[in-house]
Amino acid sequence: MVEGGGFKVEVWPIIFSPFTLHPLPSTFNINALNMKHKLLLPLFAATAVLSCKEVPINIPAPASGPDPCVSYRKVLIEELTGVRCPNCPDGTAQLVALGSQLGDTIVVVSIHAAPGYDLPYPESQYDFRTADGTAMANFIGLASFYPTAAINRRIVPPETEPYLPRSIWKGIADEEKKELPGVCIDLETAFDAANRSLNISVTLTPRLNLSGEHRLTVLITQDSIQDVQKKGLDKIPDYIHRHVLRDVLTAPTGDIVSSADGGLSPLATVEKTFSYTLPAGWNEKHCSIVAFVHHGTTPDKEVLQVEEKHVIE
Repeated sequence: MVEGGGFKVEVWPIIFSPFTLHPLPSTFNINALNMKHKLLLPLFAATAVLSCKEVPINIPAPASGPDPCVSYRKVLIEELTGVRCPNCPDGTAQLVALGSQLGDTIVVVSIHAAPGYDLPYPESQYDFRTADGTAMANFIGLASFYPTAAINRRIVPPETEPYLPRSIWKGIADEEKKELPGVCIDLETAFDAANRSLNISVTLTPRLNLSGEHRLTVLITQDSIQDVQKKGLDKIPDYIHRHVLRDVLTAPTGDIVSSADGGLSPLATVEKTFSYTLPAGWNEKHCSIVAFVHHGTTPDKEVLQVEEKHVIE
């Protein structure tokens, strides 16, 4: 109590910053306050509450794992060739140069199934023909000139077949790689050198709803094989054959992974596994697995995405 019947009041800060206290006089007589001052007390209290400044706390977003899907579309180039094709080496050289320019955005497969040009010579060490390769080449379409190659199996007017002349290969490849991939392909390989067993897993993850029928083709290529090749008027005994199709692990026309009615959706991941014994005569250091998703009806056989992985990284 203080003189006059009032009370001694301890007043804590009502005006402050987050770090500094500003006390009012510690003792005063409430009875000495007139009504005007009494009415100001609630305002002081409100000021104390509103003076609390909220300091935001920056919480870093949780780190996400790497996306196994590349963010760009790769381009499949299927070259139709043969050891007796005199013009084909020029096409192969152009594809090698294109690979140097575009890097891993292109995947090349050389199918030795050019009618009339694929028969090996008597002195050939290898026969690059395969029944599946011929079936695949026929499924892609008909070729009327060489060198020739299908680029994502697109039909480019005025051509009526996917096999295209080399004068437009780079231009079409540049167009195709600008498109976003509609499906991700995660390709893994495991090779046991002791028994030459090769295990392959392919995981397809659609990035958007894909209507219609889709197919998966998985194959093996071998690079840098030295053997006979016709070039122009000459027969080269030690020609280096590139990206040679060795075998097809699926049906040559592709295994159906979605029906025409069902399609593919981002919630429907597709997983496929394959086991293969690599023949002793194949150099595993030069072998690669190629997997690609494509349409499977005539005339639309377009390739949506392709992935390549070496047997030995």
